[in-house]
Amino acid sequence: MTIELSVRFAMREIGRVSLDAQGKLKFPAAPKRPGLYRFDLTGKIGTQAYIGETDALDRRFQHYRTPGPSQSTNIRLNALMREIIAAGGAIAVAVMDGGAVIIVGGHEMPARLDHKADRVLLEQAAILAARDAGTALVNI
Repeated sequence: MTIELSVRFAMREIGRVSLDAQGKLKFPAAPKRPGLYRFDLTGKIGTQAYIGETDALDRRFQHYRTPGPSQSTNIRLNALMREIIAAGGAIAVAVMDGGAVIIVGGHEMPARLDHKADRVLLEQAAILAARDAGTALVNI
């Protein structure tokens, strides 16, 4: 059996990450919905990107701001972001605009962002596209 599949969506920048008076990450206001996000981290070694998916964008950013002790990715990115900003770098935040489409065998259907499988498919497509464009990724 052969499956032909493609996806289509766009990302839009919603702002930049900064540090508050206590030195904690401060994220731009994010939509209260599921979706994809991308951090473009620009520092002394150039620009790198991190791409992720979540069932709630606003809550996900809060987890990066205040990571729990067992959240290794959140801890790692929190430290990296604080280091970049403290050294004068910048972190742009983009989220997926609505209108994500999955095309299976020529049939278009809207992506169901409330379904993890759809979000993961879009996330992996975004990671592959970034890698193909030569973007350095901090996704591990």
